[in-house]
Amino acid sequence: MQEHASDSMNSKKKIVVFLIKFFAIFALFHYFLLVVNLSFFEDAIAGFQARLLGLGFEKNSVFAKDGAFLITSSCTGLVSTIILGAIIFSLKKPSRKEKIWIFFGGTALLLIVNQFRLYFVLLIGKIFGVQAAELAHIASWFATTAAIIFAWYYFTKKMTKTKNFEGFL
Repeated sequence: MQEHASDSMNSKKKIVVFLIKFFAIFALFHYFLLVVNLSFFEDAIAGFQARLLGLGFEKNSVFAKDGAFLITSSCTGLVSTIILGAIIFSLKKPSRKEKIWIFFGGTALLLIVNQFRLYFVLLIGKIFGVQAAELAHIASWFATTAAIIFAWYYFTKKMTKTKNFEGFL
């Protein structure tokens, strides 16, 4: 009975360590995302998306009939990348080399998927207005986050041949 209690306590400690690492990594890189000037990236994304949808734009603003959308650093796909990185680098498994490959591959995929997400949100804004686009924006962000976690878990589990999350700790 005492062995089971010890295993349970050890497991809880590992989870706490994971959470501390995760939030520290996320907070640090999210802070940098907010203070670094990414206007060149934001402007490029706004221009690309506006041209695809036949909307007007100026710098990081995309104009629809009833308002404007600002493409900020949080819209670039980099927040999703930070979440992915925080998950990957907070755990002991897989190996460092595998983590780096997963991170860079995941980053490339996320930046591409984010363009589709932005297109969808801006299309909703073009057709139904800015308020509808705001709802689509929130829903798409949560869906993207859930997809990140699912994809990371599935592929990392396959790569490491680990049966559950506790095996990554």
